[in-house]
Amino acid sequence: MKIGIINYGCGNTSNIIKAFNRIGVNCGLVEKKKDLMSFEKIILPGMGSALHAMKILKQNKLDLYIKKFNENLNPILGICLGFQIALNNYEITKSNKIKCLSLIKGNVKKIENINVPLPIINWIKLESKNNKENLKNKKFYFAHGYYCDLSLKQKNITFIKVDNKKIISSYENKNLYFYQFHPELSGENGLDLLKKFKEL
Repeated sequence: MKIGIINYGCGNTSNIIKAFNRIGVNCGLVEKKKDLMSFEKIILPGMGSALHAMKILKQNKLDLYIKKFNENLNPILGICLGFQIALNNYEITKSNKIKCLSLIKGNVKKIENINVPLPIINWIKLESKNNKENLKNKKFYFAHGYYCDLSLKQKNITFIKVDNKKIISSYENKNLYFYQFHPELSGENGLDLLKKFKEL
């Protein structure tokens, strides 16, 4: 079992390693394109700056190899920021956008017009219109101030409600397993998702 964590200097890499260790998996770090070829699955970790993450990926040409990894339908797990940079653009402001990996069509936008302090830091129950029984009604740990602007009509998503605003919380499609929340910090519910990724 070879799972690599893309190292773009974010904050939760050690927590991901510890969580996978708990389910019997040793993860390695991917810092250069030659490292990526050693792994069957990769993780785009969370926390940190999209600008910094994309700068590191482009400097090491890892952005191109991650896209190729995806084209070959190799499993990719994206967590929080890792989910967000998989979209087309990250909007810091409406006039300041960071070009991202474009593994999924959509943009990342700042959460606005809600009466809740930002960033959102809380355990929140997931909801779904499409009976995603592995996720629906389970609570996970969130820590974010931006959201993935994807259609709520898709069959492969779940969402949370924050001050009556629906925010995408997960996207699963083919080889892509992307979560706005942090499974590595979400107790047994989170470990169940990591086990699912392990067994792909």
